[in-house]
Amino acid sequence: MTTNAPIRTTARGVTFAGTVRSEWIKFRGLTSNLLISGFTFALVIANAVLMPWAYVFRDRSSAQADYDAYPEMIVDKTGYLGIILVLLAALLVTNEYRSGQIKATFLAVPRRTPVLAAKALIVAVVALVVGVLSAGIGFAVAPAILATGGYGYELPIDVALRLIVGSGLYLATLSVIGIALGALIRNVVASVLSVLALLLVIPIIPQMVSADGAEVTRFFPIQAGSQLLAQTDPNALGPWTGYLILFAWTLVLALVAAIVLRRRDA
Repeated sequence: MTTNAPIRTTARGVTFAGTVRSEWIKFRGLTSNLLISGFTFALVIANAVLMPWAYVFRDRSSAQADYDAYPEMIVDKTGYLGIILVLLAALLVTNEYRSGQIKATFLAVPRRTPVLAAKALIVAVVALVVGVLSAGIGFAVAPAILATGGYGYELPIDVALRLIVGSGLYLATLSVIGIALGALIRNVVASVLSVLALLLVIPIIPQMVSADGAEVTRFFPIQAGSQLLAQTDPNALGPWTGYLILFAWTLVLALVAAIVLRRRDA
């Protein structure tokens, strides 16, 4: 009886805020997590700097180079760079299963769902900061780079807000998919392969088997969510419609992961 008492006290006294603090300590306690987050941040900034430089020094004899500078070029590769954060999120979950630490985590938080929510919140906040800061820095330096070649673009306030805040929202929402897949699959290698399959491989299959496959492909997570960072196209889904589709993918996967997590053994 005395050995069970501390466990009951811990279970009753646990709060979501405490769970978040615990998960944050684990996140920042691993240097690899900080390095991967920093690496993604550096890549997004590098893209934001290289794209205007590439425009200035583009081969003007090429027909493909005959276009005006546009603000979306600063963030248009963010969609695929975000995959790194999705993989990081998946590893946050699967590494705990591999090490066996997940048993101690669930002993401290028996309901389990708050653990999943806390991990998702931490990853989402980190991704949000990476997206907003990198996009903000990109838009701060891009005009000066373009000006070296005598180029520039118009950047209305509403477009700037969509692209800067949208970069953070996109990365935050996409990254939670990694938490969900990690919780569902639990195996490190299998979860990594599943992330790559869902985000990169499966979306191209409809285009390989049907002439109308592109219409199906645009409803997959990256293809839909990236509309938030793309030039407005009347034939596309639209920025916020695309983001809502990405959000729906994330929400469904997270709900399924939460249900499965509560029903099976650690």
